[in-house]
Amino acid sequence: MSRILVVEDSLDIAEGLQRSLEYDGYEVSLATKAAHALAVATSDHPALIVLDLGLPDRDGYTVLEELRGRGVQTPVLILSARRDEADKLQGFRLGADDYVTKPFSILELMARISALLRRAAPAVAPAAGAASAAEPAPRPGPISDEALRERYGLTARQTEVARLIGEGCSNAEIATRLEMSYYTARNHTEQVLAKLGVSSRAAVGALLFGQG
Repeated sequence: MSRILVVEDSLDIAEGLQRSLEYDGYEVSLATKAAHALAVATSDHPALIVLDLGLPDRDGYTVLEELRGRGVQTPVLILSARRDEADKLQGFRLGADDYVTKPFSILELMARISALLRRAAPAVAPAAGAASAAEPAPRPGPISDEALRERYGLTARQTEVARLIGEGCSNAEIATRLEMSYYTARNHTEQVLAKLGVSSRAAVGALLFGQG
C-alpha cells in the first residue's frame, strides 16, 4: 500500500485530501509545517508528496529544494493557489513532478496522483528460476463475469468496477471511465471489496487473475 505525505497548512483541505486518499486505498501522513514535512519525508519514505507552497514557517519551494538537495527523489506534486506561469516553472525547475492549482478538481488530482505513482513504480524483476521469455509459465485463467455474478453476487456495474480496480485504476479514474461521480465510484469500490471478501485493491486484481 502506497504512503502519501500531504503537506498542507489548511486543516480542512488536508483532512479532505486524507479522506479521499484513504478511500482510494492509500496510507496518508499529514504535515502542516515545512520542518515537520522534511522530517517525515526523510524518515517515512513516502511514495509521493503533495506539497502546498504557502506554509507558515518556510516556503514550500524551500522544502522541495532541500529534499532534492538531500537526494530525495520521491515524486512531488505541488498543490498551490499560485497560478502564475513563473510559479509553475519555478516548481518544475526545483524538481517538482506535477503542479495543480487551487481550487482543484478532486477527480483530476486523484488521477494525477495515480499516474505519478504508476510512473514511479519500479519494474518487477523476474524471480530466480522463473521461466524464460521463450517458455512462459502458465497462468491461471481470469475469473469470468458470470462467475463474479454467481459466486460473489456482483452486479453488472460492480463487475465493471472490479475489472477497472484490477487494472490499477483509482476511484477518480473509475469515475471518469464509467462516467459517474467520484463518490459513486468510491461506494461501488467499497461494495466490490466487501462482496469479494478482500481488504485491499491489490487483492481484487490478484483474485480476478487467479493469483489470490
